[in-house]
Amino acid sequence: MDLSKYKAPLSPLSSAVTSSLSKEVVLMEFNDPSHSDEIVKLDILDGVYKDKKSSYFVKCTTLMQDVRPLMIDWWFAWHLPDSERYQLWHPLDHISSKLTQDRSNLNNDKERYIGINSYVEEYIGKKYSKLCISFLDPKEFGLGALDINTSTAICARVTDMETGVKIANLLHYVENNDIGSKMQSYFWLGNNLEHDNKLINSFLTYFSKIHFLKGLFINNKLAKDLLRHCYEEMNHLASFLPELYKDIGTSSNLDKSL
Repeated sequence: MDLSKYKAPLSPLSSAVTSSLSKEVVLMEFNDPSHSDEIVKLDILDGVYKDKKSSYFVKCTTLMQDVRPLMIDWWFAWHLPDSERYQLWHPLDHISSKLTQDRSNLNNDKERYIGINSYVEEYIGKKYSKLCISFLDPKEFGLGALDINTSTAICARVTDMETGVKIANLLHYVENNDIGSKMQSYFWLGNNLEHDNKLINSFLTYFSKIHFLKGLFINNKLAKDLLRHCYEEMNHLASFLPELYKDIGTSSNLDKSL
C-alpha cells in the first residue's frame, strides 16, 4: 500500500519539551516496573532519574490531539511487521522492523502484539542499536484490567541483540483527556540486566554492582538521548495517526491492509 500520504519530516519540539531536555539528571530512587500501577498515578516530572546503583528511569509525556487509546493498540499491531511503517514513526532514527511470528489471523489488536518479539534497528542519539522488543501483558507490570475505550498500556522488555543482554523495560500508558489522549512513557535502563546464559548472567550480576563499568554502557547520555527520541517519535506519531487510523483502522480489518 502507498504510505506517502503519511510521510512527513519531524516537527520542531515545543519549548516545554526543550526545557525538559535541558534539565540535569536527578538522583532519585525509583520502583521497578512491577509497581507500574502505582507509578502511573504519581506526578513525576518529565526527565531522567538515576539511582544509587547507576540505573536510570526516564519519564516522557506526550499530549496526543485526536488520538484515542484504542488507536495506540491498533498502531502497535499494524506497524510492527513492516519497516516502511516503522519508519513513519521516526523517519530519521528508525531503520527496520520485522517479526518472526504471524498474528495476522487474529482480530484483537492486543492479541496481535502481546507475546511477540519485534526485531528493530534504530538510532538512539548517535548510537546504532539492534534490539528485540518483547511485548508483555500489562499484568506483568502490575497493571490491572484496562478499559480500551479510556486507557491502554504498552509494556515490553528490551534486549540488545549484539550482546543478548536484557537491558531495559518500557511502558507507554495512555489515557483519554480533553483533546484526545495523554501518553506517559516510562523507561527503566540497567535496573535488571539479564542474559539467558547462566554463566553470563552470573557475570552480569557482578558487573552491575561495579558502577563505573556499568556506566560505560548505560549512562547519562544514553538516557537523555532516549528521552529526546521518545519526545520526537511520540509527537510525530500523534501528527499522523488520526488520519492513518481513519483511512485504514476503521475501514478494514488489519489483515486486509497487510
